[in-house]
Formats: sequence, C-alpha cells, structure tokens
Amino acid sequence: MKICFFADGGSIHTVRWCTHFHKLGNEVHLITFTKVEIPNIHVHVIDVGNVNVSGGNWKVLFKFRKVKKLLAEISPDIFHALYATSYGITGALVGFHPYVITALGTDVLISPKQSKLYKALLKFAFSKADWITAMSDFMKKVIEEMGVASEKISTVPFGIDPAVFNSVHRKVSSDKFIVISTRNFESIYNIPHLINAIANIRNEIPNLQLYLIGAGSLKSELETLIEIRKLNDQVRFFGKLPQPEIASLLNSSQVFVSVSLSDGNNISLNEAMACGAFCIATDIPANTQWIQDSVNRFLVQIDDVDGLASKIVEAYKRYEELQVKAIPVNKKIIAEKGIWSTNMELVENKYKSLILKK
Repeated sequence: MKICFFADGGSIHTVRWCTHFHKLGNEVHLITFTKVEIPNIHVHVIDVGNVNVSGGNWKVLFKFRKVKKLLAEISPDIFHALYATSYGITGALVGFHPYVITALGTDVLISPKQSKLYKALLKFAFSKADWITAMSDFMKKVIEEMGVASEKISTVPFGIDPAVFNSVHRKVSSDKFIVISTRNFESIYNIPHLINAIANIRNEIPNLQLYLIGAGSLKSELETLIEIRKLNDQVRFFGKLPQPEIASLLNSSQVFVSVSLSDGNNISLNEAMACGAFCIATDIPANTQWIQDSVNRFLVQIDDVDGLASKIVEAYKRYEELQVKAIPVNKKIIAEKGIWSTNMELVENKYKSLILKK
C-alpha cells in the first residue's frame, strides 16, 4: 500500500505509526506542519509558522489547498489524519477518500466543550471520514454522541511494544524510593500537582526521589516550583528519551504516577504496567478502562494533592503486598488488549478493505 499520514511530525505517535507501516513493506508519506525528518519516510512539510500545542491553530485550516495539491502528487491508497481537530478538520476539507481520522484525546474530550464552532467542525470532519478510530470505548461513545454512526468508529488502543516495555530486567533500588512520571510538561498533565504531593511527604519516605521524563512549555514553571518547595535534591529531569531508556527507568522505579486531567488512552500507563511499576493515576475513563482501584493500582481524584500524597505513602508502606496482587493482573490485561502490533493488525486489515471499496 501507499499510505499518507497527515499529522504532527514531532509526535511520538506519528513516528510510531509511520515507522510501523513502513516496516510492513508499505510506501509511507507524511504531510505535516512540523519540520522533521523520519528515517525511511517521505516527509512533506507545509510551513504554517508556530503551532500551539494547546490549540487554537485556526490558520492551519487555510492550508487545505496545499494538502490537496500534495495528495494529488503522492496519489496514496489511504489518507490518514492523526488528531481530529487541526489535522482531522483540515484533511476533511481536502475531500480525499479513503479518509481515516484517529482521535487522540483532547481533540474530542476537551476541544468540543470549549467551543461550539470546534464541535461543529469536528462533526463535519467525521462526516467526511470513511473510518474513525478512538483510543478508548469512552472516546468512541463521545464521538457517537456527536451523531456519528457506531459502525463507523472502532476502538483501537495504541498499546506497547513488549520487546521494549517488559519487566525482564526489572531491578529497583534498595536505598531509594523512586516515583516516576513520563508525561510531558503541559497543563493537561498537571505535573505541579505531583511535585506538591512529593513535597508534602518527603519526610515520610526515606530517600524519596521523583524522576520527570518529558519536555514541554511549562518546564521553567516546574523548575521554579521545585525551587520554592525546596525539592532540588529530590527531583531529577531527564528530558525526552527514546523508548528503551524510558523502559529502563520504569524498571528501576517503584511507583509510576499519572495525574493527567484528561486522556484518550494513557499509553504511558500501559508502559508502566508492562514494566512492573506500581501505578497511581487519576480517576478518569482513560485510566479506569485498564485497571481497578486497589486491585492493580490506586486511583486518585483530580487536583487532590493530599489524596495523592497519602496514596504514595501507602504504596511505600505496603509495596511488596500490593505488587503481589498487581503485577499478574497488569501482565494479563496488557497481553489481552495492550499490544501495539496486534492492534495495528486491525488497522492494516481495515486499510485493505477500504481500498477494495474505493
């Protein structure tokens, strides 16, 4: 197949999709508003200036004619937009078929609530798509509530690569208790909440450490908060890391925390589960679809710093007992619905059926 993705070239999700389908022997093109190079992928960059990760990128919609021209030159079998608002709406304006849209989270869970115009444009985009994928059943339901037929939508969690994310070499430090976050430094991920919780319990857990893996626009604010809370000795930044290094750090950490305000499907949580870290996460549908409170992790309420702090302390005090229950449950869940290659096989088969109907 000749596949053309339309997505943010700087996103790890985009790189994963492009690379995976190239490795299957397909010719893969990427049209993007981000200047990047991806090995073996034909990248076509449309310059729109700075793109705001927080949204409001209306200017990209006016580039649909350039996208249409590129598609005419590429002549792909499939045109697939990742992210339903900026890329999904712009792609819908092009009028190419078969057209696929993948919703990633904020694009359908938050943006339509912030603006009636966004909601109307999303409905338009979905009406032009031949197939829509959502990362969770909850997201699928939200899309259905916009008037999209259920049979047009499939739940496709991205999942993990078990060759990278596994607990084969898991070894935690006996003289440190490491709490790790692999979420980026943007408002949606609520990292200050985690930093404040760590500050509140640093005297209750000997050698407590917080590892922050990621990058984002709020890094300087996080550094300032760490200074104010006098946590310089407890917190370590690692920046953006390749997946094998993330897996290695997860395997050396006792607890993984995700306090995101919203998620489509928490892939970071899946990675932590696969690596055997005990997980604490906010009580949102993206997380509850994977695990149950006190069965294989703890759930905490959004913005409840004291509640998060107490759960980290409880995890420290009951660590071995909790892990005996959590680890086998997590392994079973990931094997059943969290494997990337299995989930992508569904996508590959759908591509082929859409091409046959063309």
